[in-house]
Amino acid sequence: MFKVTNINRAKRPDLVVRGNLRAARTLKQGAYVAIEIKPGYKHHDILDGFDAILDYFSDYLWGAEYWINNKSIQIAAFVFATFFSRQGFLFKEEGKFNPRNIVRGPWDAYPMTFTISRLLWRQKDNLVKRFQILSGIPKVEAKLKGKLHPGRPIPEIGVLVRNPTEEQSVLLMLSANPYHWRFESG
Repeated sequence: MFKVTNINRAKRPDLVVRGNLRAARTLKQGAYVAIEIKPGYKHHDILDGFDAILDYFSDYLWGAEYWINNKSIQIAAFVFATFFSRQGFLFKEEGKFNPRNIVRGPWDAYPMTFTISRLLWRQKDNLVKRFQILSGIPKVEAKLKGKLHPGRPIPEIGVLVRNPTEEQSVLLMLSANPYHWRFESG
């Protein structure tokens, strides 16, 4: 069980899991990943999940603390998943597509899943820029009364799905290059 402190709203992710994040020649061992899960049957499920991930990410930038067994933890990534993530996509209707060669680039992905992940990445960049601007304003820092955490590593955001081309692996499409990370239980 986990808890979140230093937030103004009662919302928190559905799960926090610990495991290894692996991509290319990079391994992040014992990383904590916060997961928001929505049904994925309707368009609003996708929008609600998108908004929730951005809310949790913003809260974390502004000082939300995550705890497991009374020990503070650092979140490596906030990710969005749905009931259809096990099939490699977020939205039920995406199952009608073959993910191969739809999206240009070195990977195969379902179109909405790819678009949602890219939009999350772009919004992360926008939020970080605004955070950096606001954290340099003395009146904002004074109002926060020490809740600001500019020195803490900035987590990644993205989506969690089964890899469409390697069905035995869990894929995190994250905002950090090389963008596709495998999650392995640790």
